Amino acid sequence: MIDIFVIPELPQLLAQWGATLILFLVVRKFVYSPMKSFLEKRQNTIASDLETAKIKKAEAEELKANYENDLKNAKEEGNRIIEESRNRGKELERQLKEDGKAQAQQILDKARLQIAKEKEMAYREVKDSTSDMAVAIAEKIIGENLSSQGQHALVDDFLKKLETENV
Repeated sequence: MIDIFVIPELPQLLAQWGATLILFLVVRKFVYSPMKSFLEKRQNTIASDLETAKIKKAEAEELKANYENDLKNAKEEGNRIIEESRNRGKELERQLKEDGKAQAQQILDKARLQIAKEKEMAYREVKDSTSDMAVAIAEKIIGENLSSQGQHALVDDFLKKLETENV
C-alpha cells in the first residue's frame, strides 16, 4: 500500500523552499538580469532608431520642399526669360520696322532729290536748246544778228510764254 501524505514534512518543505530560492536567485542572476538589460538596450535602440527616423523624415520633407521650391523658382525663371525674349523680339521687330521706314524714307528723299536735279538739268537743256533754236529762228526772221542782251531778252520772253502755256 501507498502512503499519501497531504501535509509535507518540515525538512522536505524547507529543502524545497531552499531549492526554489536558489533556483530563483540563479535564474535572476544569469537569465533575468541579462535578459532585462538586453531588452532595455533593445528598447533604447528602437527608440533611438525611431527618433533618427523622425529626424531623417523631417530632413527628407525639408529637402523635398526645397526641391519643389527650387523647381517652382526654375519654372518661374524660365517663364520670365521666355517673356523677356518675347519682349526683346517685339522690340527688335518694332525697331527694325522703324529703321526700314527710315531707310525707305531716305531712299525716297534721295530719289526725289535726284528727280528734281534731273528735272532741273532737263529744263536747262531744253531752255538752252530752245533758246538756241529761238535765236536761230529770230535771226532768220529778222535777218540780222542780235546782240547778246537782245538774245537773252528774246529767250526769256519766249520761255515765259512756254511756262505760262505749260502751267
